[in-house]
Amino acid sequence: MLTISAFAKLSRVTPNTLRYYDEMGLLKPAEVNTDNGYRYYQPAQLQTILLINKLKAYHLSLEEIAQILPHPADNDALLPLLRQKRDEIDLTVDQLTNTLNQMEQEISNLERGIHIMSYLDKIEVSIAETKPQNILYVRDQMRTADFGRYLSQLNTAIKEKNLTIIGPPMNIFHIDANFNPECYDNEIAIPVKEAGKGTRRLSGGLCAKITLKGPYTSYSEFGRSN
Repeated sequence: MLTISAFAKLSRVTPNTLRYYDEMGLLKPAEVNTDNGYRYYQPAQLQTILLINKLKAYHLSLEEIAQILPHPADNDALLPLLRQKRDEIDLTVDQLTNTLNQMEQEISNLERGIHIMSYLDKIEVSIAETKPQNILYVRDQMRTADFGRYLSQLNTAIKEKNLTIIGPPMNIFHIDANFNPECYDNEIAIPVKEAGKGTRRLSGGLCAKITLKGPYTSYSEFGRSN
């Protein structure tokens, strides 16, 4: 039997962490001394704590880990969780890469004496009246890199349905308090003459029209600043 201090040292966690795992039922000691409350662990339990450490390193929550521990060899239970965490980490990497690239551009601009908010000089705001129109659309949580794929799907659907395009493609951003500029609720849409399955009526009305002159990176920057 190992004391909690010895077990903590071998498993590279703190005794307080082991006590917390005990409280939440994640990893209970093999024995507890009823006189002094000391916790003792079996050497075989090292495999469990090592698995916990490994899954935590993959950003699984303790609640998710608790689902895996009763059947650690069940690949069918673990696989979807790991895939989900991989996708979340992949998205985070994309976000950080995009931020890093933007910062590099900012540093370059500052070194050339360009003010950090100078992009606002390239934005024109006006009032425009839009008319109601039918749109063939797809709405999803998407990244900027996904736009081309969704637009290709719409173009294929237009050919299959023999629809008539009456305007350029558009993005309709659905922004709420949880808006994430790297992956957000968005519609890719193409105005079409006909109404039918897969289309909806986009209402017209008075709106603010913003025209940005410059590269798409400037547009992305403007979106993050509002």
